Amino acid sequence: MSPETSQRPQWEIDRILEGLTGRNIRALARAFSPLVPSSGSTLKLVDTRSLFLPDNSQPESLPVFFEGKLLGFERRIGVVRLELGPPELVESASDGMVPFRGSAAVIVRGPALVELAYPFQVEPLPETPDNYWRDLRVPLAQLELPLVMLVVP
Repeated sequence: MSPETSQRPQWEIDRILEGLTGRNIRALARAFSPLVPSSGSTLKLVDTRSLFLPDNSQPESLPVFFEGKLLGFERRIGVVRLELGPPELVESASDGMVPFRGSAAVIVRGPALVELAYPFQVEPLPETPDNYWRDLRVPLAQLELPLVMLVVP
């Protein structure tokens, strides 16, 4: 068998994740595992519905997003796992239940091993505090321009 026929095809999610490797991202998760700091190993993956928030509540049917620096990823048929390091964000980033683009969601900060929910949703995080909070309200807020009022005499 020649090497050309044995190579795995590249999917769109592969290209997206390769472009985001090394950057801070937000990813919709189906399951997760904390990373063990000393060894980089993980525990068994747990469904995000089993997550307990700081106020002792659980996400139930809310979407759960993980934020962190994308260190690497692995894709198998129908399953994509991300290794997230701690996010290199401003200190005012959210953690827990938040209003997210018109509804409620849960945001958890890395480090963690995350299995993506389908359909896959991964996006880069804004780099400034103002854009970060605007982006939680409106998608693509990173491209918002300030409103300028012109006064014509």
